[in-house]
Parts: sequence; C-alpha cells; structure tokens
Amino acid sequence: MRRYFLIALFLSFTLSMSLLGVSYGDSRATCIGCIQIPSYEIDRYKEMFPLTIWTNSQIYDHNSIIKVNGHLRPQNYVAPVLAVVTNPIGNVVTVEQITPGPDGNFSFQLNTAGPLWTQNGEYVLKVKSSTETQQFKTKFTLVSSTLRSADKCSSSEISALATDGLIYCIPFKITEGLVTSTNGKLNFDTKTITLDMNGRNIESVTFEIPRQILDSKSPSGDDSVFIVTTNGNMTEYEELESNSTSRYIKLDYPSTDKATFEIIGTHVIPEFGSITLLMLIVSITSILIISRSVSNGFVKF
Repeated sequence: MRRYFLIALFLSFTLSMSLLGVSYGDSRATCIGCIQIPSYEIDRYKEMFPLTIWTNSQIYDHNSIIKVNGHLRPQNYVAPVLAVVTNPIGNVVTVEQITPGPDGNFSFQLNTAGPLWTQNGEYVLKVKSSTETQQFKTKFTLVSSTLRSADKCSSSEISALATDGLIYCIPFKITEGLVTSTNGKLNFDTKTITLDMNGRNIESVTFEIPRQILDSKSPSGDDSVFIVTTNGNMTEYEELESNSTSRYIKLDYPSTDKATFEIIGTHVIPEFGSITLLMLIVSITSILIISRSVSNGFVKF
C-alpha cells in the first residue's frame, strides 16, 4: 500500500509542477566565446584584450538603435575594424567597416528595424582587425516589440525574462574577477529568480532584489530568508541591507567559471493564484482517493 501511495504522490506532484510551469529540462543556446562587458569593467577589458567591443544594453526589440562602442589598442593599427552580425540561425545580417580614432576608440550603430532583423533570439557581433588573430565577440538578444521598451537593462544588470512576457532588470556587482555573460528568468508563479553567470576569478556577487518582483515575508509580515541554491546546491548568503524597495544579498561565487543562482521567495504557497490553488487541491484530493482505494483493496474485514 505504501508503494502505491508513493507512486500516486509522485505522479500528482509531477502534474502539479507541470501545471505550475516548473521546468526541469530547460536548455539555452549560448555563444561560445562571447563576452558581455559590464559598464564598470570596460577599462579593465581594454587592458586585457587588444580589441574589445560592447553594446549599451543586452536586450532590444525590433525597432531599436543599438549603440556599439569598441577599442583597438593604438599600437595594433594595421587595418580598419571589420564588424559582422549574425542572427540566431547563423545568417549574416550586416557587415560594418570602422576606422578607430587616434586613441583607439570607435563606435557605430545598428538599426534593428530592417527586414533581416525579424527573428527573436540571440545575435552575435564579432569584430576583427587585420589578418592576425585579433578578434572579439559579444552578443545581444532581440525580443518581441510588444515588450515594454523601458525594460532594457544595462551591462551591470541581468536581464530576466519573466512569465508575463516582460524583461526585468536585476542589478548585480562582483568582487574581483570578470563577468563574461549573464542571463536570467523570473517565474511569478513559483516566486523564483534564476540567474546564470559566466566569469573568471570571481570571489562573490551581490544581487539587488527589487521587492516588487520578489520578496520573502513571514506570516507576521516581517522579512524572512530566501531559499537560495548555487548550481543546484543549497547555499547560505549574507543580507547586506534592505530598504522599502530592495533587498541586497551577497553570495560566494563557486570555483567553476559558470554559476546558476536560484533565489526563491518563501511565501510562495500563501500567494498561489486561485487557479493554481485549485490545481493543488485537486492533486491532494486525488492522492487521498487513490490512497483510500488502495487501502480498501488490500485490507479486508
């Protein structure tokens, strides 16, 4: 009887999680070698690489002007900089040729309103100078123009695509090291933020969690702890401060270059919507009915 009860519990739990929108098989295409430079790290990257490039945001719609800036070390002047942009399926959408100024800086703009920019997804921007191996790659994402244009995040924020179809910006700051790319998801049903980071030699990261999108409260209305995991493992964090609009949490960065942080509000159950709550009640009722049926089938009086 216990065996059948556990099977029923597992099936009901799986159904509930599916209805709540929880996914365990999310895979995301990534650009190998792409680097997204945070605004506060630009000078450091200029020192590390002979050629660098960055955009003024990470998320755009199909009616945007992308401002691109770059730097080629003056001693590397041998030819103009060639910039190539490819769309999510690898087709070239534009080619630009730029001549840096005497200080090595250069800039240009990309207009996403053209017919070659209609696909949603990840676009790769690669720049190269001369025939030598002096190249640098970054990426940006185009989303549906129905998203609010104000929801474009800076390079010191992680763009989190939410279940309501909008982009929300999660500010972050690291101690030591370099961040090469970020990505995020926000699930309002489960009150969960998932933040992916790639970087080098990072010691710790501090996230600013806006209360309007995620919070954690006790039954009395006081602040309570978040549930936090790093690469799937429960982890502790330090709450640096909190105010009426945000909470700031500091986490150690794992020894690996890639990290996935999951931050869960602890007041998920009381805030279930009416439909979700009904689904949960139906699932629990199903467990009880199956359990009673199994019990009656095995126990004879």
